[in-house]
Amino acid sequence: MSFHAFAQTSESSKLEYSIHYFIDSTNDISIDQILQDEVQQTFDANKLESPNFGFDKSTYWFRVDISQTSQETLMLEVSQPSLDYISFFTQGINGNWIEQKTGHALSPYSKTVGGAEFSLAISPDLAQSSIYIKISTSGTMAVPILIKPLSEYGNYKTARVLLLGLFFGLMFVMAIYNFMLYLSLKDRAYLLYVGTTVFGLATSIVLNGYGYVYFWPSNPQMDSHIYLTFAGLSMACSSRFAATFLNLKKFDPKLDKYLWVVAGASLLMSILSVFYNATELLMYGRILVLIAFPSYIAIGTRAYLRGYKTAQFYIIAWFPYILGLVVVTLRGAGLMPEYWFTTYGIELGGSLEAVLLSFALAARIKGMRKEIAEKELEKEQFKTRLLGEQRIVLEKKVEERTQELQDANATKDKFFSIIAHDLRSPMIALQGVGQKLEYFIRKDKQEKLLEMGAKIDQSIDQLNHLLNNLLNWATSQTGGVPHHPSKLDLDVLVKENIELYRSLAESKDINVVCEISVKYAYADINTTSTIIRNLLSNALKFTGDEGEIRISTQQNEGMVEIEIEDQGMGMDEQTLSQLFRESVKGELGQRGEKGFGLGLKLCKEFTQMNRGQISVTSKLNIGTTFTVALPKA
Repeated sequence: MSFHAFAQTSESSKLEYSIHYFIDSTNDISIDQILQDEVQQTFDANKLESPNFGFDKSTYWFRVDISQTSQETLMLEVSQPSLDYISFFTQGINGNWIEQKTGHALSPYSKTVGGAEFSLAISPDLAQSSIYIKISTSGTMAVPILIKPLSEYGNYKTARVLLLGLFFGLMFVMAIYNFMLYLSLKDRAYLLYVGTTVFGLATSIVLNGYGYVYFWPSNPQMDSHIYLTFAGLSMACSSRFAATFLNLKKFDPKLDKYLWVVAGASLLMSILSVFYNATELLMYGRILVLIAFPSYIAIGTRAYLRGYKTAQFYIIAWFPYILGLVVVTLRGAGLMPEYWFTTYGIELGGSLEAVLLSFALAARIKGMRKEIAEKELEKEQFKTRLLGEQRIVLEKKVEERTQELQDANATKDKFFSIIAHDLRSPMIALQGVGQKLEYFIRKDKQEKLLEMGAKIDQSIDQLNHLLNNLLNWATSQTGGVPHHPSKLDLDVLVKENIELYRSLAESKDINVVCEISVKYAYADINTTSTIIRNLLSNALKFTGDEGEIRISTQQNEGMVEIEIEDQGMGMDEQTLSQLFRESVKGELGQRGEKGFGLGLKLCKEFTQMNRGQISVTSKLNIGTTFTVALPKA
């Protein structure tokens, strides 16, 4: 058995009383043992300042000594609704001690005085002797004992009920108001705020004993479970409210994950409260509260310092509630004395928090509207800028399309010009050939017949060459040229084209030299043949009699270069700069051969189609060299 003593003296309406106590660690002392001199001396031995002992399963005995001058009935109240077992011991007229049992573990209907607290009426004759109070509980051993005259006690209870009613009513009204805002705005922050407020209100109702009094009087043990259920749900909502209000998912994902952990730990406490009571979850709950709620302030401060100005309202709103919650938690642990602000810290802080958070949400909506307005302005500016850019792009496309149309018109004019003039020339040369042949045969003019035959061959060659180029050019303009690249034997391809023009070369006594050192290229056979044929035709046309044309190949950085070198008239710089354009007019060859201006254009297009390049070097009166580079096979 161990004994400790406490003394408290108070004056109220000429009322003086003192309270002493000791701790029965055996939980087995009776009222008769309390009256022994040894125990009574222990009561007086030591004096303590606060009747808050934290969580202790020992039985506590209190001796109340009253000195009053009036004959008014007094009210003694133990203002802690969670105390399980309370026994008031008063001495009867015959000297026997009468025990009156009450407490949270018993039905509230057993109380002589209604309400969540435990009260005892003390008549003037009872006040002349000591009153003993025996208390044991599984929760916090906080025993605030109050003694007031009956006339003052009624006003005191009314004021306390009004204070709690004001808090409960304010929390309820703010929850309804913000729920209506959620239905209107569909902002999840409002719904989370409502959850925080409603479950916080339910927690406070349970802690103040009204759940036990009004909702489950036949099951008082529920209080030690359900208050943790409500507290866990309130903390889960508050942690997600903090993350949503501060927009942490966007601005600080790591802290958002941290608050998800807090929400998960809070929900876990709610689930565990179904199986374990408050005493068994004591340490878990205290650590969670002391870590989670102060971190809300720290996170809000961090958000504010990083430029989220609306966070200042959040910090101001949460500070009084968190301060009250921490104070009440420390009071429950016996680390703070019994004062009105330590007893009702949650209610006072919660009232301020409910109002201030509504202002914070309003400020958030104002900030969101401002942000939306700024985004709309940026959007309009972007649209204006985009329209300007699109107008410039459109104008450029119109210019490009206009140029394409002009080029197309020029191409069309070129096509009809060729048909109107160049195609007519060889046809005129053939006109009247039959009559002339008949005349020369009758006159037996062999030389004239041979000359006429040469002219017929020349006209037919020109006509054939022209028709081939026209067909290829027209096909290329419509994108219909078939292209099937493969491994080409350049030696065979070049020699085949030389054979096509052998009669023309022999008529001018031109020596065509073929030196193919690199034989294979990767290109389309038909388009490559057209390139070689056109370049060889040009070389024959502009090379004088008894001249020489050299066709050779060489390798250069993964490409095969085909060179066709002639000893013709050559070209000046101006002609070279415009050589591959469609508008270039054909030149007359050494014997007056007609050029049509299409061959080189086709050569360039077909070379590019084969992923190659064409270039030319030339000197007047010396000759010209065309170089066609094609991918090596």
